[in-house]
Amino acid sequence: MKTSSFAGLFLWIAFVVTKLITTPIDTLQYVMILLMFAYLVLVPLTLNLVTQNKNAFFRYATRLQLMSAVLAGISFFLEQGTIAVLLAVPWFLTTILIALYGLTRLLQTWKKSTVFDVLIQLGLMYISIGGLWLVLHRSGMQILHFSDVIVLLTSIHFHYAAFITPITMAFIGKRLLAKVPALKSWFKLIAILVLFGPPFIATGITLSDSLPVLEFISVVEFVTPLIVFSILCLVYFVPTLEYSVQMLLSISFASLLFSMSSAMIYGFAHINETVILGIPLMVFFHGFINTFGFSLFGLLGVTAMQETKQVKKTSLSM
Repeated sequence: MKTSSFAGLFLWIAFVVTKLITTPIDTLQYVMILLMFAYLVLVPLTLNLVTQNKNAFFRYATRLQLMSAVLAGISFFLEQGTIAVLLAVPWFLTTILIALYGLTRLLQTWKKSTVFDVLIQLGLMYISIGGLWLVLHRSGMQILHFSDVIVLLTSIHFHYAAFITPITMAFIGKRLLAKVPALKSWFKLIAILVLFGPPFIATGITLSDSLPVLEFISVVEFVTPLIVFSILCLVYFVPTLEYSVQMLLSISFASLLFSMSSAMIYGFAHINETVILGIPLMVFFHGFINTFGFSLFGLLGVTAMQETKQVKKTSLSM
């Protein structure tokens, strides 16, 4: 982990301890804790993978990231309203800068972009939607039929499923296809479905009251390719890696299989108007496993994989 990520981890622990001392912990507070982990730890780890210091949007985003994350964290201790919104806006601006970085990469390379490039570029652009939903939540505005928790979960969705997931997939997928080129067509299909998934799920949730089956279909559309990708990586790719990277990515993919299965169960139960896993349990199981299992270990695994690759290149060039 980079120094910025260690600083973020320390601040996140301080945030959690302060929350536990000052605030009764309920589902909404759990979501805030997971969102702050993304702001302070996972977003910096992801940006370290796609670093491009010559891009002005990237430079400003990385400079603002830590301070804007801290301000967003402070807003979570305040009542919804004007001051909370003002504290959340810097994070929204940071996500816009990240999105503009992704857009400029897309415009500069669109004629020769590979599927891996598109996963990264659209992932970078999606995060701004999560930043917007943070501001909407802190405003306290009533958004359609959404509860407070659903509004904040929408923000978390566009930080994890729409930002971290496709970018992580891009780096792992590139190495997977280098090992097994025959999977190229499968990976392209998986990538398209994963990129289409976040807005589709958001639409399904929006229309869930009148058309619950659409929410389930959107969940299946997003979950299925991730499960297939996890299995392909565990079978064809992970065993070829160094032991430490194997362990990190094995934990990540095993966590993904569990968390995505729980998402499928939740969506199916919603169609039948039954409760198998309610939102509190979904946040605890799906949310925490996705955060600390899939996302954290996945990013650490990809980071270690990239560093190992760089060391090998350096050794060969000497």
